[in-house]
Amino acid sequence: MSDAIDRPPERLGARLKLAREGADLGLSELARKTHVRRAYLEALEEGRYAELPEDVYARNFVRLYAQALDLEPAPLLELYQHERRAAVGTTTLELQLDRDRRLANDTAGPAPAARRRAPALPAWLFGPWPTTLVLVAVVVGLAVWGFDRLFASAPTPPLANGPSVSTDADIAPTPPADATATTDPAADDAATTVAEEIVRVDVITVPAGATVTIDGFPLPGRTPLVDLPVTARAGRVVRAELEGHDPVEERVDLLADGRVELTLSPVATEEAAAGEVAAGRVVLTVTDASWLEVYRSAARNEGERLVYTTAQPGASYEFALPVFVYVGNAAGVRVNLGGQDLGPMGAPGAVLGRAFGP
Repeated sequence: MSDAIDRPPERLGARLKLAREGADLGLSELARKTHVRRAYLEALEEGRYAELPEDVYARNFVRLYAQALDLEPAPLLELYQHERRAAVGTTTLELQLDRDRRLANDTAGPAPAARRRAPALPAWLFGPWPTTLVLVAVVVGLAVWGFDRLFASAPTPPLANGPSVSTDADIAPTPPADATATTDPAADDAATTVAEEIVRVDVITVPAGATVTIDGFPLPGRTPLVDLPVTARAGRVVRAELEGHDPVEERVDLLADGRVELTLSPVATEEAAAGEVAAGRVVLTVTDASWLEVYRSAARNEGERLVYTTAQPGASYEFALPVFVYVGNAAGVRVNLGGQDLGPMGAPGAVLGRAFGP
């Protein structure tokens, strides 16, 4: 029972998928690592050999898959060859090898039996009669040769609608079986992709309803945009715009299916900016003469001393929080905290101190 569990799967696709999942690799990540289209990797794992390209390329896909997962490629290639032959018939590679074998047999020369030593000629062939026959044959041969030479100079008209003759220059060379065994990204892209790969992307903004552009090209509709087809490319600039908010953009690598989230901030108005400034400040307005002390702290005689004087009516002081205010006539000092009028600090002639924080 343990042997059955430990035995690797018999199908190539199941064996590849098991190794990939054991390495914790997704198909998209493996496609980037091998430079083989994700659709071809899926076809290999699912045994859909009819959807793979020429056999010479598909063999290279198996080799690159094995190298990416540190697997031995030879047994996987043998298993691939067996399964593909059963699924789609004889591969183009096998047809090429068969043609090469037949060509080698045709040009190898006569069989060994035909090259055995010829038997010795009988002695009567060297008598007077054979010599006379040889001379007659020579004369006849010369006559035939002269007759052929007489008509050899006449041009031979071309055959109407005759068959065209192909030269060796017209025949494209057949690439060897390992012609695509390379890890160069540019070479793999040329061999494995017909068009640029498309990925599916969701674009979400907070708040929703924004218009989105990618590399300056506007996308249809407003956010949220779901399952949007985008050309796979690194360093793409995604920009979102919404009325009443500052535009935001982000550079994103769109190499696999995923999600892009952008947060837009409201436009800061002058009123809002003024409110933010006022929220962190206190204004003291003197309406009647009063002793006034102000410290950059939360208690009297601590921290930096900002004011130490007898304040006269009409004087005004503004400070960033926090501060501590000490007065000798509380009714003569009016307080405005964060843009809100709090009125006099206290009763006429009252001596008191108060801390104002953020």
